[in-house]
Amino acid sequence: MFPNRGAIAVAGVALLLSAVSGATAWAHPHVWVDTTVTALVKDGKVVALRQDWSFDEDFTATVLADVRKVGGMAAMAQAKPFTPGEMSKLKQDAFSNLKNYNYFTHVWSGAKAVPLGKEVTGFSARMEGERLAYTFTLPLAAPVEVKAGPLAIGVWDDTYYVDVGPAKDAPGGVEGEGSAACRSRVVESKEHAIYNGSIYPKMVEITC
Repeated sequence: MFPNRGAIAVAGVALLLSAVSGATAWAHPHVWVDTTVTALVKDGKVVALRQDWSFDEDFTATVLADVRKVGGMAAMAQAKPFTPGEMSKLKQDAFSNLKNYNYFTHVWSGAKAVPLGKEVTGFSARMEGERLAYTFTLPLAAPVEVKAGPLAIGVWDDTYYVDVGPAKDAPGGVEGEGSAACRSRVVESKEHAIYNGSIYPKMVEITC
């Protein structure tokens, strides 16, 4: 559960992605996201990352006001499934531009950065209580062999406009063909310090 953060100060925050480029002007985050990352394995190699994002209530209310044209508590009460038209608008206005930021996703195999695909598949959005949630699958540019060493996956915004981190109850996992011997755990990465070295981000580490 997110703490009470008050109303989001930026009227355009529903357009999360177009706002990110100006994020360095802000001293603290304005959107909070809990993430679950599941590494998808095929033939013993990681080929994609399925991600579940859960947004804070303030951002949720702003998005609903934009998509459903209803604000305040009335918007929060509308937990019904999104219509195809609403889903299309939400994806266009508050998701698609994330590809310009690699969906805030950072992946390393040992010390080597792993390239990501640009186009996600299976995007969907839903309400979970009073929080907006996304699910989508981000492919890797090429399959990665994990047996030779761990795969480290982090989801964060380098500008600190959006505070993204692993969900406490279900931060990550591994699924698919040849994944029976694989394990996931959350680690604090001192090798990839962010925010001018002040924060060691938490990453999901996959070992097989």
